[in-house]
Amino acid sequence: SINAYSFYGSSITQVTIGDQVTSIGNSAFYGCTNLTSITIPDSVTSIGERAFYNCTNLTSVTIGEGVTSIGKDAFRNCTNLTSITIPDSVTSIGSNAFASCTKLTSVTIESNYVYENAGTGPYDCGYLLRYATEVRVLKSCIGDSTNSYLENTANFTETTDGDYTVYTKI
Repeated sequence: SINAYSFYGSSITQVTIGDQVTSIGNSAFYGCTNLTSITIPDSVTSIGERAFYNCTNLTSVTIGEGVTSIGKDAFRNCTNLTSITIPDSVTSIGSNAFASCTKLTSVTIESNYVYENAGTGPYDCGYLLRYATEVRVLKSCIGDSTNSYLENTANFTETTDGDYTVYTKI
């Protein structure tokens, strides 16, 4: 595990998380403003609260297939994060996990949990879809439901691309 506060406020620019790591602790990378990208391996099952909070230069995050929970405020104020994929393994996203990620415009959803819990309010799924201009949802997540966050609250066109339904803001 990467312990809580391990790199808090550090000036690191990159980090390699080994396959032996199973969790990222609370505030582990909080305030690492020089960190630009992170790949979370499949061995990690949980991302703690505020783990990457205020990593303002973080532009790229890859979340491994083993992650089941993303903690409260985990990526809050990552103001340069532009895209993210939520893998099928994710069953929990804490409140405000993606709050103030104002450039997070491209979201790919492979998790039924996210699709079913996107809700109608900005807090649902931790602000994941708040600024989205393109959302790709794995078709198997949609099922028979026609009632989604995007369809209810914004003007989006719907197209298909292979295994995905793509919603693009008009």
